[in-house]
Amino acid sequence: MQVKTIQQVYDWTVLFHTQMAANFHSVKDLLDEHNQMLVDYYLQYEKKLAEDLVGFNAITEINTLDTYCYEYFAENPELITFNDISTDQKIDEKAIQVYLTTQHQKVIDLYEYLVSRADTEQSKEKLERLLELEHQGLKQMMQSSNRHMDM
Repeated sequence: MQVKTIQQVYDWTVLFHTQMAANFHSVKDLLDEHNQMLVDYYLQYEKKLAEDLVGFNAITEINTLDTYCYEYFAENPELITFNDISTDQKIDEKAIQVYLTTQHQKVIDLYEYLVSRADTEQSKEKLERLLELEHQGLKQMMQSSNRHMDM
């Protein structure tokens, strides 16, 4: 996927969450029962985030950000290639948490960058709402993960 416009960033974010869900699904059977429950929760939450984004009003009118989108992805080409969780190492709660936060931080960094470049109040507001959705999603998953680890 090539990302050059704000609409493509939006589409990429939906795809990101869909791929995260698919990745958690692919490793689920490799885990013990305790971690299967955790990964299943992440899988369902990632699907919810993708669905929430699909329900979000399209942001195509923010065309002034297209240049910044293109530049950001040109400087960070690794974002285009989705990183699966490594099955070469032991997949435990900590490895799952590190993977989740690392992947989500990439999306958060992107939206923080775009918010800082927004030149209209309307575009800034929409991007801030998307950024808040990402922050809240990660926060919710980490809180649930911590509760899960306490079990």
